[in-house]
Amino acid sequence: MKQFIKNTSVLTSITLVLAGCGSGGQSDLSSNSSNQSGQSNSSVPNVSGTFKSSYDTDVFYSTEMMPSSQVYGRKANGCTQQYNDYYFETENTLVFGNPNLPESDFKQVASWVENNFDSALSTMQITKGDYFSNRYAIRLDGLKYIRNNLAYKQYDSVTYPSEFDNWNYEQQVDWATKTTKNMDTAQAVGLLVNDPYSPFQAESEAVLEDKLYICIHETTTTNGWGEGNLVGINVGAPSIAVPHEVEKIIKHEIIHTIQYALTANFEGLGLPRWFSEGQAVLLSGMNVAHKSKHSEYDPTLVVYYNDEIGDQATAYSHYGLAYQYLKDTNGQSSIISFMKDVKQLTYDFSKQLNSPLEEYHGYVEAFDKSMKQLNGASLTVEQYRYDYHSLLTDY
Repeated sequence: MKQFIKNTSVLTSITLVLAGCGSGGQSDLSSNSSNQSGQSNSSVPNVSGTFKSSYDTDVFYSTEMMPSSQVYGRKANGCTQQYNDYYFETENTLVFGNPNLPESDFKQVASWVENNFDSALSTMQITKGDYFSNRYAIRLDGLKYIRNNLAYKQYDSVTYPSEFDNWNYEQQVDWATKTTKNMDTAQAVGLLVNDPYSPFQAESEAVLEDKLYICIHETTTTNGWGEGNLVGINVGAPSIAVPHEVEKIIKHEIIHTIQYALTANFEGLGLPRWFSEGQAVLLSGMNVAHKSKHSEYDPTLVVYYNDEIGDQATAYSHYGLAYQYLKDTNGQSSIISFMKDVKQLTYDFSKQLNSPLEEYHGYVEAFDKSMKQLNGASLTVEQYRYDYHSLLTDY
């Protein structure tokens, strides 16, 4: 059963959320795929799984005192606040939602995810093992707590570098962050459960299962029906509303949770909106603008959700085109390596403040180091922002 203990240690200077997409930092797929509301007429899928109570298994959707939308998404409030303890489990999913919804909703959502998980992994060119080994095994609040305490030298059991006290604050935080990320699960659990002030007092509270955590929300529209996040995806109840091309939308959102596993720092995803959405659009098989139409939109200027202008379907199709150029010129495997590099670069307030670009400084550094143009020359974030159309003219 959950226990709630007050967390008294916070690292106060790092406040910026590195948002890749959506007004709250998560991917929130709206009606860019000719979505429509309506009742689901599909028969109950034949998916192997079991309905369970979290009080029997100690597997809860969330275990934090105040679950964050940074982790679970903006559409997960129902699961974090009310429907945290009833789920349908399959090989790769834990599907939570209102127990008053029909069982067919849980089975349908699980079936959609099971049908598209392998495909999403394959098109991203990673394995299931890669996904779970890169996704944080400890809930983010626990990792942040450890990082904060490491930065303030609160652990006698941890060996600190001899020069630690001579470092500036950013260097100390960088070491603490990287040390936390590289810590094995057993060590992280030990630091948490042996600390009476930590946010988690039992291993079952702190550790994420190697499953996709799915939350069914009950929106009455298909606008914003799907959402990817750090632990899985959120989707609307099939008995209430089902969008067109639902399988592509599910795959799109799974790609977003893979992005989080590969790239997300402790402060957020760190990818600009055009990149995160463009990758998900192209690799899920959604509509991509033709290269001859590149002049109709400026996708690489869309860093945050609020930068997006005009029709969203048009915007998404051009995000897909901008990503397609990178994929064709660099290869998907090189892009995956670049994304992993982004995760290893600790957020630094001073660097971000002094950067001439809006993008997360870690994304800029990793991109500039590895991305290429069609002719093989180096490509920088700044070039792709401002020379996009000249580059696409030669594509």
